[in-house]
Amino acid sequence: MTPSAEKWYQQVRQQTLALTEGLSAEDMVVQSMPDASPAKWHLAHTSWFFEHFILQPYFQNYQCFNHHYQYLFNSYYDTVGSRHARPQRGLLSRPPLSDIMQYRQHVDSHISILLRQQHPAITDLLTIGLHHEMQHQELLLTDILHLLSHNPLAPALLAAQSQPSLNAAAAVSMICFDGGMAKIGAEAGSFSYDCENPRHSVYLAPFKLAHRPVTNAEWQDFISDGGYQNPLLWLSDGWHYCQSANWQAPLYWRNLDQQ
Repeated sequence: MTPSAEKWYQQVRQQTLALTEGLSAEDMVVQSMPDASPAKWHLAHTSWFFEHFILQPYFQNYQCFNHHYQYLFNSYYDTVGSRHARPQRGLLSRPPLSDIMQYRQHVDSHISILLRQQHPAITDLLTIGLHHEMQHQELLLTDILHLLSHNPLAPALLAAQSQPSLNAAAAVSMICFDGGMAKIGAEAGSFSYDCENPRHSVYLAPFKLAHRPVTNAEWQDFISDGGYQNPLLWLSDGWHYCQSANWQAPLYWRNLDQQ
C-alpha cells in the first residue's frame, strides 16, 4: 500500500466530517422519512464498513470498538448478520454522537496502522470502502436537505453565497448530436461497481441538448405558464404521477413572494 492510499483515505474521511460542520447534535439524530438516515448513522455506518470488512479480518488481534455496532450500523448486508430496522434509525438517540466520533477515530487509527504495514490484501477493499463512503456523502447531503426542508425556520446547512443576476444567463441555444453507436460502461482497469459492467455498445438516436442548465427564473416561467397542468408537456407516466401527487413545483421549491 502506497502513502498516497493513506492520504486518500484521510481526505475522504475528513470530507465526511466537513459536511456535518454546520449541524448540531440534534440535527444529526433526526430521521425525516423512512428512506432517509440520520447524519449520525451515516458517520457510524461508513466506519462500520471499514471495521467489518478490513479491520476484523486483516488487523491482527483487532478489538471492536463496541460489539453492538455490528447490529446497529449494518445496512443491508444480510450475509454478515441481522440489523436494526432502517425506518427506526432516527430512534437511536444512544449511542451519543460523542461515542460515534470516538468510533471514527478508533477505526481511522487502526486503518492507518494497517496501511503502513503495506498489506496487499486490503487494496481493493480500501478502494471499495472509500467509494462507498463517497456515496454516503451524497446521501448525507440529500438526507439533510430533506430534514431541514421540514423546519419552518428554513435553516441552511451552508452559508448563503452570492448568486448571479437572473438576467445574467445567456439565451438558450441547442446543440445537435448525430447519435449512432456509442460505448457505455466502465473502462477496463478502472474502479467500477458490478452495475457498470460489462462495457457494451448501444445505439443513440439523434438528439439535442441545451448548452446550459435551466435557470430558476425559467422554471418559474414554466410554473406560471401552467406547466404542471398541461399533459402535452409530460410523458404519460410522469403526468400520472404529477397528478396523483398534486405536484405544483419541484421539491423544495418556495415562492418567496407569497411568504
